[in-house]
Amino acid sequence: MKVLRWITASVLIVCLVFSFLCVKDVLTDDALEKTPAKYKGILTIWQVDSFEGGTGSRKQFLLSVARGYERKNEGVLVMVISHTKASLENAIKENQTPDIISFGNGVDVNGAMLLNCNKTVAGGYVGNKVYATAWAKGSYFLIGNSTLVNEFPKKFSSLLVSEQEYTQPLLSLWLDNVEADQIEVLKPMDAYVKFTSGKSPYLLATQRDVYRLNNRGMSFIAKPLENYNDLYQYMVVTANSKEKRIACEGFLNYLLSEDVQKKLDDIGMLSPYYKISYENALNEVTLNKQRYTLSAFISEQQLKELQYLSKSAVSGNKDSQNKIKNIVIKS
Repeated sequence: MKVLRWITASVLIVCLVFSFLCVKDVLTDDALEKTPAKYKGILTIWQVDSFEGGTGSRKQFLLSVARGYERKNEGVLVMVISHTKASLENAIKENQTPDIISFGNGVDVNGAMLLNCNKTVAGGYVGNKVYATAWAKGSYFLIGNSTLVNEFPKKFSSLLVSEQEYTQPLLSLWLDNVEADQIEVLKPMDAYVKFTSGKSPYLLATQRDVYRLNNRGMSFIAKPLENYNDLYQYMVVTANSKEKRIACEGFLNYLLSEDVQKKLDDIGMLSPYYKISYENALNEVTLNKQRYTLSAFISEQQLKELQYLSKSAVSGNKDSQNKIKNIVIKS
């Protein structure tokens, strides 16, 4: 009987230990599901410029931020690769996939994941969900040649406009209720050369021209147009694993932190979230005053249509103005 009791007790002990180990494994797996293991490996960011910046390289800025993130996250390495719109499209056709894409309007991105980040902008929403957020922005400016003029009129008889392939400077003009009888639209460098040669007293351009003119030593006046802005550098996460996505969101939140955002003056750009002091016209840009913007995911075709509509809208065409109202979104 004693032997039988000893055998029975032994079996019970084995069963209890086995059960405990099984439950421990289940609890551990459940805990891991709720708090996934920290990712260790390489994160790849594709940087695409679709509008002019300020004074420095957005890629180099992201590389400097990457080194800071790596120091805070042992085992994580961040690569930043420059792409044009065309090279990005070719890379995607070849089934290359990054973990994060940094882009502006005019660049089509696929596979954007729902974001969990602590700072957002209106252009990053699809419905009430966030799929993109901005980490830097520019601004449109009215600029006057100080040797020819000393103030901005309520209505311009003529205005020179610097416009890139996908930017919407005339939309900024119209939504700021600025009128002009004659408008000449040129590519950025052509507009800059004509303005600096004294052939036009007024120029509608961006922060890039503020820096160009400062570097040239030219005397000018400048006024930001703040009712509308499409000059946002966005980011989306496209990583294909949960651990990677969490690491990507960690990088994004680090990039959007106050300490990092206030270093954007190093490349002559503005923060969407914090006021930064500048020793030039960028200091006049009021934080988050913009009432209108465009979706980060607006199509190339719509952007081209908007350039046509905005020129018509500035001329007073009501039909074009109504169409624009159905495309822009409130910030």
